[in-house]
Amino acid sequence: MMMNANRITQIALSLVLVVFTVAASNYMKNSVYRLEDELEQINRDIQTDIQTIHILNAEWSKLNNPARLRALVNDHIALNPIKAEQIINYSALPFDYETGESRKELARKKIAKYAKQRNLKKLANMQH
Repeated sequence: MMMNANRITQIALSLVLVVFTVAASNYMKNSVYRLEDELEQINRDIQTDIQTIHILNAEWSKLNNPARLRALVNDHIALNPIKAEQIINYSALPFDYETGESRKELARKKIAKYAKQRNLKKLANMQH
């Protein structure tokens, strides 16, 4: 009888071990499939990002084409050479506010005062 009980226990333990091994291998197989799917999705995302980067680089090259930029500048910016009357000292800019005066009015007064001090008649006349 004792032999039978040991034999039954061994068989039961073997079956439990086999079931556990099958369950663990099945779990690992499913984990590997999930990880492979995730890796495929990441690789697809990388390829999409690479294509997007190539497109953006091409667009950036087109947008920064010197001939195109030159044409845009000529069409939209009317730059004239700077005249001496346009240059003022930093101290002529309004940073302190007087009561009742707007910033613009204060700036005009300070620039006119500066222009008179420097004998810049055109600039002084423009400010009044």
